[in-house]
Amino acid sequence: YAFRGSAARNCPKSLAPGAQGAQKSSKSGVMPHGVLFRGGAEREIRTRMLDEDLLDAVIGLGPNLFYGTGIPACLLVIRAKGAKPKERRGKVLFINADREYLEGRAQNYLQPEHVEKTVSSWRAFADVNGFARAVGREELRENDDNLNIRRYADNAPPAEPHDVRAHVQGGIPKAEVEAKAALFAAHGFDPKRLLRKHPTQPSGKYLDFVVAITEKAELGRRIEADTGVRAREKAVADAVEDWWKKHQKSLAALPETREVTKARAELLASFQKALLPVELLDRFQVAGVVATWWGEVQNDLRTSAARGFLGLVEAWETSILTALDDKRTKENPLDHRLVKRLLPEYLEELGELEAKRAELEATIKGDTASDDEEAGEVDEDAESALSQDELRAQKLELAGVKKALKAAVSAFTERLRQARKELGEAGARDLVLGILRAELDAILERYVVDHRQRVVAAFETWWDKYRTTLAEIEEERDAAAERLRGFLGALGYE
Repeated sequence: YAFRGSAARNCPKSLAPGAQGAQKSSKSGVMPHGVLFRGGAEREIRTRMLDEDLLDAVIGLGPNLFYGTGIPACLLVIRAKGAKPKERRGKVLFINADREYLEGRAQNYLQPEHVEKTVSSWRAFADVNGFARAVGREELRENDDNLNIRRYADNAPPAEPHDVRAHVQGGIPKAEVEAKAALFAAHGFDPKRLLRKHPTQPSGKYLDFVVAITEKAELGRRIEADTGVRAREKAVADAVEDWWKKHQKSLAALPETREVTKARAELLASFQKALLPVELLDRFQVAGVVATWWGEVQNDLRTSAARGFLGLVEAWETSILTALDDKRTKENPLDHRLVKRLLPEYLEELGELEAKRAELEATIKGDTASDDEEAGEVDEDAESALSQDELRAQKLELAGVKKALKAAVSAFTERLRQARKELGEAGARDLVLGILRAELDAILERYVVDHRQRVVAAFETWWDKYRTTLAEIEEERDAAAERLRGFLGALGYE
């Protein structure tokens, strides 16, 4: 249902003003936000849809998600007349997901976590503060059937509070710290480790940083090393470890069961049950972790179900060797997860050779450049140039390193094939499961680090806002003015 130009001309006949009947099946469409609040024929269409209880949900999306346009779009979820479940009748769910996206260079993207949050909210059809709200027909009628999403689900962050007394006299308002209590508690951090009662404001309503903290960078280091923070992050890791031990068998059995969809449902449900009690990540973030992980590994799991784990490793090997022969590819085949797991010693050897080559090339290039310089001032602090014998020895060593590096690269194909041949089905299964677990841990670590950075950001914001008082600013101003008067007097401008 793309309402462009004349809405009445482009909409389905059953939804046009005066039309009889309604669509027999459920539909959804992507549209610009204008169709939600413009008047004229479009308002009549909205009213008809609402009167016949066809509109199930309005979902606002972020900007620059669709090729060719940067404007934000919205989804209208429409059900056939009478098809709404009883608990949804006479209501429309508004979901404001315009901040749920990953920013890209040329285009933004919906990650599995964003899809999971939006879809789960739609399925639940329940209010989520600042994100989703179910609105009755009467309220919509009072608003002249204006479906502007922000009228009903406003996700705009609250304005940053500023305490005038704190700006003037110093200190951090205790009320601002208490407002962040849930964030700190989720990560196991006690604000008292960084804050103390303000020494000059006896009211008890203001705090100050502990004396030992003298620079902003110290805040992040202290939070990261905090025992409570580390304990909470370890609790997350332990919960994942327990979950993996119990449920990896559903993945290991895929070549026999081939029930990939059933395994997905089991893993998603059990992962949330295992992680939510730790209370570091909310239910949407936990769902996002496992949804993102599944989105990255599902093709590998389908291959395992069809060909076995050894068949998956062989498929990886083929793709690596194909990429190795493709000079146009921008990806380094040696960065493949199979190579990192199967040939760690080889990669270490290769890294040492490349580092040695870079070091020798830099030394020889620097010495050659000094020989080519025209006569001029001599830098007495510069290191002395290599002798001819030393330079010759360096070049010989570089030639040997390049030869060894070329031989190592040439041997890669054979070493990869040999390592793969040494794997049986059981070895391939353990290898693949280890890779899948490592990818899950990497995704979870991103979420945990992001949450920890939110804790750090709160304290850094208070440092920037309240660390320097008005009195200190005025003192610096007066000192600068006094220095300026001294300069002007010395120049005879008194």
